Amino acid sequence: MTWMQRNRERLLRWATSGLLTALMVGVASDFDTRFRPFFEAGGMPRSFLVSAAFAVGAALLGAVLLWKPGWLAWALRLRASLPLALLWAAGLAVSAAVCWLFLYTKWSGVLNGPYFRTLAYGFALVVMAWLAAGKAPSLFTWKGWLSAGVALGIVFAALLAAQEVVSYPFRLSWSEGNRLWDYSLMYGRDIYNYPAHLRIPAYIDRGRQSLWGLPFILPSVSILGVRLWSALVYSVPYILLGWFAFHAGRARGWTLLFLGLWTYLFLNQGPIYSPLVLAAILVAAAWRAPLAAAVLLVGLAGYYARVSRYTWLFAPAMWAAMVAFISTGIPGVTTALRRWVRAGVLGAAGVFGGYLLPELLAWVRSLSRGVSTGGGGGVVSIEGITSTLERQPLLWNRLWPNPTYAPGIVLGLLMAAGPLVLLLVLFARRQGWRLDVWQKLAVAGGLLAFLGVGLVISVKIGGGSNLHNLDMLLIGLLFWAALAWEAGLGGWLLAQRDRPWWAAALTLAVVLYPASQGMLKAHPMDLPSHERAAEVLAVVQQKVSHFAQQGEVLFIDQRQLLTFNLVEQVPLVPQYEKKLLMDEAMAENEDYFEAFFEDLARQRFSLILSEPLWVNYQGETYQFGNENDAWVKWVSVPVLCYYEPVETFMDVGVQLLTPKPNPEPGPECPRP
Repeated sequence: MTWMQRNRERLLRWATSGLLTALMVGVASDFDTRFRPFFEAGGMPRSFLVSAAFAVGAALLGAVLLWKPGWLAWALRLRASLPLALLWAAGLAVSAAVCWLFLYTKWSGVLNGPYFRTLAYGFALVVMAWLAAGKAPSLFTWKGWLSAGVALGIVFAALLAAQEVVSYPFRLSWSEGNRLWDYSLMYGRDIYNYPAHLRIPAYIDRGRQSLWGLPFILPSVSILGVRLWSALVYSVPYILLGWFAFHAGRARGWTLLFLGLWTYLFLNQGPIYSPLVLAAILVAAAWRAPLAAAVLLVGLAGYYARVSRYTWLFAPAMWAAMVAFISTGIPGVTTALRRWVRAGVLGAAGVFGGYLLPELLAWVRSLSRGVSTGGGGGVVSIEGITSTLERQPLLWNRLWPNPTYAPGIVLGLLMAAGPLVLLLVLFARRQGWRLDVWQKLAVAGGLLAFLGVGLVISVKIGGGSNLHNLDMLLIGLLFWAALAWEAGLGGWLLAQRDRPWWAAALTLAVVLYPASQGMLKAHPMDLPSHERAAEVLAVVQQKVSHFAQQGEVLFIDQRQLLTFNLVEQVPLVPQYEKKLLMDEAMAENEDYFEAFFEDLARQRFSLILSEPLWVNYQGETYQFGNENDAWVKWVSVPVLCYYEPVETFMDVGVQLLTPKPNPEPGPECPRP
């Protein structure tokens, strides 16, 4: 036994004490920055007294836990006397209180220092870990720490998502309102004043539209109900995928429960559109299924992925082949030959569902219309992919730290997935998870392919603000983790003893980094009051009804007002929707904008409802500066050449524009 091994506990204690001391110095700096003006004015605000008392108490508790844990023997006896359910309820209440403080109260603006927030979340984590130890004879257990980290992250994520479950009538983010309109068109088309024999075009794929649009099957569903459904769609499938994948990897009981919750935290780092997650659930369900059933599941996964987003079409095939090629517990697969056959068959099923089946169905539909398309292929070909990549600029600087995404895609991915990758690699090397060369190539080749595709898509203009375009890679890593769990990763990580220090450190990083996303910058949602929203809505309603009598009303933005009957159902103008305008602007598509410019010049619309428009070029030194400049050039300038604002509500993001009486287009104005 080495000196470090003999003194491991003492070294850990001193290192933790150093970190706690540094954290308290940071807390003092936060207090100095926030409260110095009050001190200089001779004041002593109550918020300082409360937060300082908490900080001192938390620091003293930390010191006792590190150096005098025997003083807390009474706490062990108290914990042992309480039911486990009550302990967990208390732990969740503590974490909810801390998260609520920063997400829903005015104290969030007062206590916004990063060090104080780290101390507050750390306090909640320690309390939860102590409670999660249950009947154990020690203050803390390894499983308790991991469970507490996951639970704290889930509570924060749930409360953060709940912020957007509101009845506020206007959009919550740049495209949220028009997305709600998109979702409604598959099942709620009858809402709109539009000829019944005409299709209403929407800038959205069928996979997302069919899933997010399900609430519109119900008559008169509210905007609150649809936002609640959206929050559930963005969370429940993630958890289900974790349960399916790790159950196939032989996790059970409470461990499986927390692995599902951790899966949500890990994938939410993207985040990932749920149709791809649902396709991955089908692949996970096929893991141990009989071959015939597995073929159907993987084929369906491929098809659903393709109709949701064409860049996903090969992902289910690659996941299924990787799982079949590496898993050791599939019933009936007892030889290398059978493993090769199953992997090949499932991979082919995924390719058929993702590529061939949609082409076949398109060909059949063309025959029924009496038109032969020759099979087509569209963007799913070398020429189509090249055309798609060349259609819009690639902003390679977004791989590195930039104003749109502070860490940049590469560093952001390393922080999000690096600890898991390193943990899995070291587990394979140190614990004898033996994979042959072909199995290693299956893992490395598939993940590298997902990485390459994700990086290229991320740097397209309009992207790169988060990791969501690396969705196939993140799910691929999840399947790799489930395979490692099957090979013994779980027993090795959860063992109370004989665990290398680096394994413990990496495991904590794998749990705590995803769990902590957004915590330091958490704040209440800044929405206008109910009275202000009602006041603005009344003006919009009056203007829409008035100008609809004079001509067409164009909703570039805020189309959810039509969806939920918050304004009069005037004849719908489906063209020139905000997201589509932005996409075509980023592509500098002159052919598309020719009709738009012509309609503006002849003042086709009696009223235009948009986000506030102004001419302000920013450049790439601003967040989404390139996108802003494209919007200004192709949308703001042309609209303002022929229309003028009559009402602008900056606090709700609404502008109403009417035709200029005598437009005099300048040299910057497009002329049809």
